[in-house]
Amino acid sequence: MFGLLMGKKSAPAAKAPRPSGPAASMQFGHSQATQSGGSVNSIRKDVLRVALRDLMLRNGIPATWLSAEMLRTSTSQKDAGMHMRFLVRHWEPRLMLHAPALEQDFLHRLNILDPQASKWLVGMSWQFALDDRSICPPLPHANSWTAPEPRPDPTQPAPISSHGDIIEGPVMIPKPQEDVRADLERLLALRDDDMRRHHAPAKGDGFAPTRPASL
Repeated sequence: MFGLLMGKKSAPAAKAPRPSGPAASMQFGHSQATQSGGSVNSIRKDVLRVALRDLMLRNGIPATWLSAEMLRTSTSQKDAGMHMRFLVRHWEPRLMLHAPALEQDFLHRLNILDPQASKWLVGMSWQFALDDRSICPPLPHANSWTAPEPRPDPTQPAPISSHGDIIEGPVMIPKPQEDVRADLERLLALRDDDMRRHHAPAKGDGFAPTRPASL
């Protein structure tokens, strides 16, 4: 102020101090950590994809039936983690029936690829992303969820299969004793008749027709 009153020029404004070395190094370290975290997540996604592909290949599941999304999340210790979301692309009731077994098999194959996977895989979920060709059954009656399963009535005949019945091996139906005796007598009579026609004995041979013995 006194300089202005005396006609002197004002002193040049002080320049802003440059950032010190430690601050610049901290900023570089944060950028490096971000790049490192991105590469770790990329590797984890690849591991999840390989485990899912191995699961479907070993269990004979078509590749178009199931896919997955790998979502970034945080663990309970606030560390970077991953969430596995299975996407059902094709309606197949057996996928939902065996979903717990599929999850166990997936975790088994994932732990083989990365033994530390249990520390960064936060959880798994299922989502339906069906195609237009999938036809799902409608909802059943409300009481059917808690109703007991119907038991077959033993007095009713078995339902006829639309694919035809298959009999494995010969089926032996036992006959009464009277029928067995009648069949035996008929067979012996046919044999005696055949012997008389083709092998008639000469006179004086003393052969008599064979008669069945009493049972």
